[in-house]
Amino acid sequence: MLANQLAVKYAQALYELTAEKDMLDITEQELRLVESTIASYNDLSTLIYHPQVLAQAKKETIHKVFGQDVHEVVLNFLLLLVDKRREGILPTIIYEYVNLANQARNIVEAEVTSALPLDEDQHTALVNKLSLVTGKKIVLKIQINKKIIGGIIVKIGDKLIDGSVARQLATLKKALLNNEVTGIEVTD
Repeated sequence: MLANQLAVKYAQALYELTAEKDMLDITEQELRLVESTIASYNDLSTLIYHPQVLAQAKKETIHKVFGQDVHEVVLNFLLLLVDKRREGILPTIIYEYVNLANQARNIVEAEVTSALPLDEDQHTALVNKLSLVTGKKIVLKIQINKKIIGGIIVKIGDKLIDGSVARQLATLKKALLNNEVTGIEVTD
């Protein structure tokens, strides 16, 4: 819990600084680059996140790997995290930063689960419908799960819309099992 609270505070500080400099978009892109780069290389990930690696070695590596690719604000932020021994919560900080930036840009991320990939028309129609309902710009994060059989499941924040065939079948099964048979009537 403490790590999440710290991540929110660091994300808030970075958000305020980058919003003031009108750098929300570029900072988000650079943070995502940092996150994906670290996640892609096990040795880099181990070096950055291991508590026994000296701070100086981490800072030198950050300079070498990201020095030319990120703005000075992002680079200094990464170095500050190392100085404060908070580099382990970097993924959570990035997640919280993106949430804050999206709120400022009136963007909502919708997690969509579908049995099959959405074609371009379905994607556009879903974005338009969700934008109309929420009054915000929608960014879809799509996952494929064949277990839902058909339909889609949409999660926006704490709201869930389950239009999956699997849920409909489960509801039907429950209704049929709960109905008591009171008698059988034969008619001509």
